[in-house]
Amino acid sequence: MAGRTRARPGWGKVVAALLLCLAAPALSACTTAPPPPYPRTTVPTTTLPGPTVAARALTSAERQTLAKAEALLTRNCMEERGFSFHVVEELPEGVDRLFPYVVDDEGWAAEHGYGSDIQRERDTLAAKNPNQLYFRSLSAERKDAAVDALNGPEPTGLEARVPGMGTVQHSDQGCESEAQRSLYSDLHKWYSAWKVTDALERSVPPAVARDERFTAAVSRWSTCMRTKGHSYSSPLEARQRFLRSAGESRVAEIATARAEAQCAGTSGLAKTARTLALAERARTESDHSTEFINRKTLESGALNRARDIVRTG
Repeated sequence: MAGRTRARPGWGKVVAALLLCLAAPALSACTTAPPPPYPRTTVPTTTLPGPTVAARALTSAERQTLAKAEALLTRNCMEERGFSFHVVEELPEGVDRLFPYVVDDEGWAAEHGYGSDIQRERDTLAAKNPNQLYFRSLSAERKDAAVDALNGPEPTGLEARVPGMGTVQHSDQGCESEAQRSLYSDLHKWYSAWKVTDALERSVPPAVARDERFTAAVSRWSTCMRTKGHSYSSPLEARQRFLRSAGESRVAEIATARAEAQCAGTSGLAKTARTLALAERARTESDHSTEFINRKTLESGALNRARDIVRTG
């Protein structure tokens, strides 16, 4: 969450700034946008006694509806407090979100390579972001006031205990919290469920990467790539070359990405990654079923409200 969030020892100090939110070119930077597309499993709703709304994982499109509704509510609140806030549409997703383990879609690779074209588009849109331009135009005093308006004056009122990371806190005041309260009704339960599940979802890829079955599949993938004339120890090394180094050939990028997708299939890396990610997510949801079910229930319950908010603008 962007803003005045405080973490107790174990998490590390979080330095919060409104600029991170106002400068963000996508709803996902400031709202409850969908996490990376890790394989999902369903936790039985019977573990939660009598929920009024069926607890289910929302689709990516439904999560975006929630995100836009929250942004609209935030905009209205900020305007009431004398500040501008623009609802900026989601940017196209890059390779890290679409393919967190390995590019396995040769058609996508043939069109985008590793997504350097998408990254350039994102950078261009970010430079024109109206929230960033607005925030930069404010005086120092108004910037501070805008931070307080969005995030609340102090990181108190909301608390979440994130497994393995410690306790994080955030203000229950400010427009961000007001928007979430309006959307999800039970702000405290939502904050805890959101922070815990978000952190756990993002822990899945590192856990998969540590599994010896994954590393063995990566080794097979690397061997396959060498037979095609591309010497890389891992998919991460390949994508970093073309996304972090300026001046790389677009033709070479596409050729390498297509070879990666082919080797992802023949080496078994893509299948191994999907299987391990599915199992890791199932284990995580089982170990922390209350927070996952709370989030699913609250999101499902907020969906119709979100649709009404988006419809009326």
